[in-house]
Amino acid sequence: MNPSTNHFANAPLLLHINYFEQGQSLTEACRITRELGADGLEFRSLAAGFKGTRMEYLDEIARALDRHPLSVISFGGPGPNLMTGDTASQDKSLDEMELFYREAHRRFPLTVLNVFAGNLLNADPAVAYLDFKKHGSFIATEEQWTNAARGYGRLGRMAGELGLRLAFETHGAYLHDTLEATLRLVRAIDCPNVGLLWDQVNLEVIRGAPGFAEAIAAAGDRLFYVHLKNLLVPPEQFLAMSDLGGGILNIRDQLACLKRACYGGPICLESPRAGDRVSFAQADLHYLRQVIGEL
Repeated sequence: MNPSTNHFANAPLLLHINYFEQGQSLTEACRITRELGADGLEFRSLAAGFKGTRMEYLDEIARALDRHPLSVISFGGPGPNLMTGDTASQDKSLDEMELFYREAHRRFPLTVLNVFAGNLLNADPAVAYLDFKKHGSFIATEEQWTNAARGYGRLGRMAGELGLRLAFETHGAYLHDTLEATLRLVRAIDCPNVGLLWDQVNLEVIRGAPGFAEAIAAAGDRLFYVHLKNLLVPPEQFLAMSDLGGGILNIRDQLACLKRACYGGPICLESPRAGDRVSFAQADLHYLRQVIGEL
């Protein structure tokens, strides 16, 4: 966080591509995002079901942005898989992601990337996916910690060269699932261009989540990116999502904590719930702008 160069009131507002994964083309996603007045989009690093290569995927995004330009672009998962395989397979995965990030940086206005170290699921098929305390950092080996730090040490150097920031999303079933685990990984990498993406809902689904102010204070100057979404019901049933202002999390308070911390990085709205997501995007952006204006 650097209040001297950015300010909470001017934080870039992004929509996650999952608002537009109901049959819309990338061109439609860019057009609607621009019409709604958001600053940009967070794309996946490869869309589910896309038939071409990552470079062809970037070509398609470029064509969409040529027609409907946006000022801020980010990319999320999938990332390199550093949790399984030998060093050679991990290096191959890193090679592919570094090439992708370099090419994306050449083409698009990137500032912060949402990064992942590879899915880390319990090998026991009887363990439910939502039982997050039996996946991710809770079952990680020291070798997996070392592999993730080694791999992102390399990508962090690339990010420094390109002037980018890499932010690990706090996300269940990954090494970086809890706040503590994510910060442990960031400290192990020890690179100024590698930090944290705070997603409070993803923390809430793992018992013992910190409060808003506690999470922001712990992240400190390594808080590079924020995802906002909300829950309609308690965390054990977290797939029942809510509109941004209508869930059990107080988003106004979350934003107030960000303001007090002088956060000025991107804020990305997510909509993992079903229904008319284009309508949700409009409503969620309106709510977000209103609260930021009042704060």
